[in-house]
Amino acid sequence: MSRSNARAAAAGLILAVALLACGKDEGTNPSTSKELDSPALLGATAGSENFIHTFGDVGVYPYHCRYHTTSHHRMAGTVIVSPSGPESVFVSISIGAFHPDTARIGAGGHVRWQNFDDGVHHTVTSD
Repeated sequence: MSRSNARAAAAGLILAVALLACGKDEGTNPSTSKELDSPALLGATAGSENFIHTFGDVGVYPYHCRYHTTSHHRMAGTVIVSPSGPESVFVSISIGAFHPDTARIGAGGHVRWQNFDDGVHHTVTSD
């Protein structure tokens, strides 16, 4: 199993366990969506362009940077949306990676990505 497949499987399992713990049985295959499609975010050492997205539906949302995902490297992350959780999460982009690479948020909450890679463009794009 590839690293990205293992990461996606683990994220799905975490969400399924969280949903069962909340007393909701949404099944083990939560909905996925292709709703993330940021513009090119130019970075600066002091922080630069942001992308903010509100997640309305429970699910697992894998994403990647379309400029930095090749057959040899995958710059990727995952947002896990559960029925309850934080209203907002901040994800920094630096050193060619998303930090944290897995963000957990409650339905109706938003994630803000900010690029700190000086002079480098990144995107937040659904898989």
